Parts: sequence; structure tokens; C-alpha cells
Amino acid sequence: MKFELPLKLQVLLHLFLVYVSWGTTFLGFSLTLQVVGPFFACGFRMAAGGLILCLLFLITGKWQKLSAADLRHAAFFGLFLVVAASGFLSFGQQYLPSGAASVITGSTPITMIVAGWLFAGEERPSLTQMLGLLGGSCGLLLLAFEQSMRQTAGSHSLYGVFWVLCATFGWVAGSLLLRKYPNVSKLPALQDCGLLLLLGGLECIAIGLWQGEQFCLHFERLRPAIVLAFAWMVIGGAIIAYSSYFWLLSHVPISVAVSYEYVVPIIALALGAWLLDEEVSWRMLCASCLSIGSVFLILMHRYHR
Repeated sequence: MKFELPLKLQVLLHLFLVYVSWGTTFLGFSLTLQVVGPFFACGFRMAAGGLILCLLFLITGKWQKLSAADLRHAAFFGLFLVVAASGFLSFGQQYLPSGAASVITGSTPITMIVAGWLFAGEERPSLTQMLGLLGGSCGLLLLAFEQSMRQTAGSHSLYGVFWVLCATFGWVAGSLLLRKYPNVSKLPALQDCGLLLLLGGLECIAIGLWQGEQFCLHFERLRPAIVLAFAWMVIGGAIIAYSSYFWLLSHVPISVAVSYEYVVPIIALALGAWLLDEEVSWRMLCASCLSIGSVFLILMHRYHR
């Protein structure tokens, strides 16, 4: 008899995997950018993750023949969910600390839920959701205020903010379009995910080549911590996180799928304090409580299969 976890437990498991995987990505980018350019960092990470997934399907004999429509679907959504969402984020992190970048991307749920309601036929946010959004927004404002107290906002930091905001808009647009126009082929979900990561990664690498990032490599800075960070970004930040997120998009409302954004900044800031000896203030602790508490309010909203 085949055993299957109840839907609630499956949702919680996938959310946990997304929380941990993407919560560590900001630190991974900060380390990787010491060696390679932003689009190379994103492109090789995603292409490697996609290639691993595709090879697993080939080795196990579960690979299904691709159609031209499958390739177009993966290449199109790779522009939003890989090039924009991850490539622009990596580009912006050249000018921002990892904690500040994670705070900015934490605004994603607000944009996602409002845009989903206005443009994608999602349910109108309930009172409980609105309270969760309000609490999470207050937490993010506190985190943003804390970041502004720690550094003087100059032209470079504002440039970084612009690109990280573009990354969040790309992620929102790609997620909503993916729900509205899912791939109608018979490809397994993981094979479809692997194909998207592979093609999106190759698109990022192409942009990196166009930007001349091949002439700005610093392999002399390579050390074990950076190798481990990149390896985890491939396994956790690409394979585990993307496959879990795509599963959530097809099983729960947008509000639940993007609730990870309220926890990810907390994880990123905690890692910065632990590994980089960054100070944790009372404002950050209060913001953490508000942000994590908001997730539970959002998750109280009823989801469907």
C-alpha cells in the first residue's frame, strides 16, 4: 500500500524546505560574488541544478521526450523566474549586504497577493490575511529601518535596491503567469522544473558573457567556504527550493506559497550574525517576531488542492 502524507503535512514540509533553502541563498551569493560576476553566479548555479535534475530522469529511465512547446515554455518562464528573479538579485547584491537584500525581497508577498487578486483571479485577501500582511509589513519596515541605521544610503546602495526590486517584480510576474499558463504537456513536474532551471541558467550565462563577466573571474579568492556555499546554492537554492515552490504554486493559494518571504529575511540576518559576527539589535528581534507571527496568520487562510 502506497503511503502518502496528508496535504497539510506536505504543504508544511515544502514550506520548510523553501524557508531553509532560500533563507541561505543570500549568504551564498555574497560569498560566490567574491569569485564570479552576478549573472555567472546565478547562471552556473541554475544550469547545474537543472542539469542534475535532467540527468536523474535520464539515468532512471523516466525521461520523456521534449516538444518544441516544452522548450518554449521553459525558456519563457526562465526569463522571469531565473534571469529576473535570481540574476537581478545577484546583480543587486553587489551593492547591498545580504541582510538588506533579503529585507527588500520580503516585500514580495504584498505585491504577489495584491497582484494575484487584481490581475490573476486570486481570492480577495481575507481579514486574517490582511492582518498577516500588516504584521509582516511592520516587521519588514523595522528591518529596513535597522539597515538604514547601519549604513549611509548612497548612489551605489540605491542602485542595488533598484535591481533587487526588479528581481521581486520578475518573481511575482513569473509566478502569476505560471499559475495562469501552466505547461500543459505530460512532462513530470520535476523534469519540467529541471528544464526551466537549465534553460534559465543558460540565459543568465549568455547575459554574463555579453556583460564581459568572463574577464572578471577571481579564482585566486576561491576557498572551501565559497565552494560549499555554491554547492548548497545548487542543491538547496536551485533543486530543492524551486521544485518545492512549484509544487506549492499548484497546490495552495499564492498567499501561502509566498509566505516564505517573511521568514527568509530572518534566516538571512541570523546567518549574518552567526557567520559574519553581525550585531543583532532589539529592533531586529521585534521585527523577527512580527514577521514570523504573520506567517501563521497567512497560513490560517484555507487552501485547496
